[in-house]
Amino acid sequence: MPNVLARASVRRTPRKQSQDRALAPSVEAAPLEATSVDASALDRRLAGLAAIQPSLARLRALGSVSEMLDQVTAEVCGACGFDRSLLFRVEGSELVIESAHFAGDPDAAAAVLQVARDERPQIGSRPLEAEMLRRRTPLLVVDPENDPRTYKPLIGATRTTSFVGAPVMPQGRAIGFLHADCLTSGRTVDELDRWILGAFAEGFGYAVERAILLERLRAQRDQMRALVRSTEAAMDDLCDADVELVRERLDDADEIAARRRLLRPAPSSGLRALLTRRELEVLELMAEGMTNAAIGQLLVISEGTVKSHVKHILRKLRAANRADAVSRFMRMTGHGDARS
Repeated sequence: MPNVLARASVRRTPRKQSQDRALAPSVEAAPLEATSVDASALDRRLAGLAAIQPSLARLRALGSVSEMLDQVTAEVCGACGFDRSLLFRVEGSELVIESAHFAGDPDAAAAVLQVARDERPQIGSRPLEAEMLRRRTPLLVVDPENDPRTYKPLIGATRTTSFVGAPVMPQGRAIGFLHADCLTSGRTVDELDRWILGAFAEGFGYAVERAILLERLRAQRDQMRALVRSTEAAMDDLCDADVELVRERLDDADEIAARRRLLRPAPSSGLRALLTRRELEVLELMAEGMTNAAIGQLLVISEGTVKSHVKHILRKLRAANRADAVSRFMRMTGHGDARS
């Protein structure tokens, strides 16, 4: 039975064999035609990549981000084979046109720039750009007038019949969009144009990011150099200044009291356990006969704070008044009379 089925599966009627022979040439020709198309597309893609690399190198060699933004649309046309190109940057939730290049027609480019600058549409009102952001991919538009995703004021100003758009998204964050078409030459853009513009936009995003980082580094470097120069100037002034031994002059009574404090023995452990460091300082100055105002000036505290310390000292020493507190302090330090 298996042999019978095998023979049956390969048996052909004369009519079937005739049909097979008729179809054979077309079946054999189809792969050759597809191969030819694929080879042409591959050649065009390789040519596009070969042109993109030196174009991006020229942009990276420019001195600033502003120069890159001014020049990028011309590079898109020159490197990617487009006639016209627009660059939009993302500013908050708005799309702001940055530059335009229309090969051989700078007046038309200036007119489109003016229209786009007057509009400043929200990204939410531009479904095409919103879709590019969501999908993170370039898009092809073959019928701009009837495509619901397009921004009609811009389509009317450019009169484009087909175009491609690509997001500029270094590290996944959108900073702008590139649009391009071939209106002047009358060529309808295709999927390969979409791929080429996408490759350019990706490389351009990294070039812009690098340029921004370099500008920030240069700004930080300049700030550090300015700081170093000002520090050097200040150090030079200090080194060149004349050295003088000066101090604030006290009146005679305060100067005598200051000298006597240098000769006074340290407070006893009992006093240190009973009073705070600040209260000990106040009590020592009280023992020198200084007023609350003078104590406050010397310790750089308010007179009210001095009064509060005196109150705590009297309570802790169980003294009836200032004189009693000073007397107890002298006895505890073994110093005798405060005025001796």
